[in-house]
Amino acid sequence: MESLKGQLLIACPELTAPMFARSVILMLDHGADGALGVILNQESNTMTSDLAGKIFDEEFDWEKRLRIGGPVAGSFLVLHTVEDMANQEVIPGVYVTMEPSLVQQLIVRRPEPSLIIANYSGWGPGQLEGEFGWDSWLTLPATAELVFWDDDRDLWKFVVSQVRARKLSDFLHLKGGPSDPSLN
Repeated sequence: MESLKGQLLIACPELTAPMFARSVILMLDHGADGALGVILNQESNTMTSDLAGKIFDEEFDWEKRLRIGGPVAGSFLVLHTVEDMANQEVIPGVYVTMEPSLVQQLIVRRPEPSLIIANYSGWGPGQLEGEFGWDSWLTLPATAELVFWDDDRDLWKFVVSQVRARKLSDFLHLKGGPSDPSLN
C-alpha cells in the first residue's frame, strides 16, 4: 500500500471502532513502522486559555477550542501555515509542530488558520492496512480548506460526498465532473 501521508481517512461508521465513528483523520505519517494521524472534526470543551499557567509556563488568553486528535495520549501539536515554526510539512502549505517549546510559541503567536490538538490516532505496523481490507476507511487527498474546515456544513458528510463524487466520476470515466453529483 502506498503511503497515506497527506491523505484524509474518512471512517465508515459501521466498520470502524466507535471512537472513530464519523471521524475525518489527517494522516501525518504512514510507513512500515505504522501510521499516525489526527482527527480533525472532534472538538473538546477546553479552550487554549484553560492551558495557560497549567500546562504551559506562559500566560496567554487565546480563546481557541482544543481538538481531540484521537484515543492515544500524547503531547499537544499544532496544525498551521507558518513554515518557519514547523517540524514537518504535511501537505503543501500545511505544517505540523509537535516540539513543546514551538507549540507554546505558536499558541502565543495565535496563527490562523490553525488547530491545537491533544492526543493522536495511531496504528502499529500493518494494522491500518488490515483495516483497509475490511473497507473501514475511505480516502481523499487532504487540502488546506479541508484541514482548516471553516464551514457550517458537517465536515464528515462533506468529505463523504466528495469521495462518492470521485468514485462516480472514476466509474463513469468522466473528466471534470461536478464535485457534488446532486448539482448535475
